Amino acid sequence: MPVDKKYQIRHVESLERLPPEEERDGATTSDLHPSPQVALEALRAIAGADEVLKQIPSIENFEAWVFIAYFGVCSKAGTARYLDLWDTDHFDGFTDMQKCVTDCRAWFSAEGYTTWGSGETKTGRVNCYFTVASNGDYVCTAGLQSYPTGSLARVECLIDNSSFGPLPFTGAIFQPHPATLSAGGHHFRIRQLSGSFFFLSLTVWRV
Repeated sequence: MPVDKKYQIRHVESLERLPPEEERDGATTSDLHPSPQVALEALRAIAGADEVLKQIPSIENFEAWVFIAYFGVCSKAGTARYLDLWDTDHFDGFTDMQKCVTDCRAWFSAEGYTTWGSGETKTGRVNCYFTVASNGDYVCTAGLQSYPTGSLARVECLIDNSSFGPLPFTGAIFQPHPATLSAGGHHFRIRQLSGSFFFLSLTVWRV
C-alpha cells in the first residue's frame, strides 16, 4: 500500500555520538523442569500452605502426582496446546529471538535501557492453554527468574479468570499454584506488574 498522503518527508540531522557498550550482561542459567518434590517443597514454604494441605491431603504424596502438561519457550508436552507470549523484549546479544529460543526462556524488561529505546513498559503477558481430562485437584508450577538476579519482580498469576494475587520474587523460583479444575480447557496466565523477569516454564500435575 502507498504511504498516506498526509505524511511529509523531512531531513534530520543527528550529531550526537553514542558509543556502544562493550558487553551486555547476560542472565545466569536456570533449571526449566521442576520435579513434583521441588514443587511440593516450595509450596510448604509459603504462607498459608497448611490450609492448602488440609484441603488437598493427596498433595502431600508427590510420588503419586500425575504429569499433565509442560510449557517452555522452545517446547511443549502433554496436553499443553498454546503458549502465547505478549510484549516480550528482545535485546540484541542478550535476549534476542535466537537466544530466547536457544535458552528456552523469554524476557520481559521494565526499568532501564532507555538509551536503546526502551519504553520501560510493564505489559508482559504469558498465556498457557492446556486441557485436563477430569474434574480434580491440580498444581500449576510457574518457573520464573527476576533480572538482575538479585532484583525484585512482581507478577500476577491467574487460572482462567481467578487470580492467585500478586507474587513478589527474587532470583529463580518454581511457584506452585494449587487449583481445583473442571474437565476441559484452562488458561494459566501471568501478568507483569513490576520489575524485569524471565518466563522459564509452566508445569501442570494432577494431585
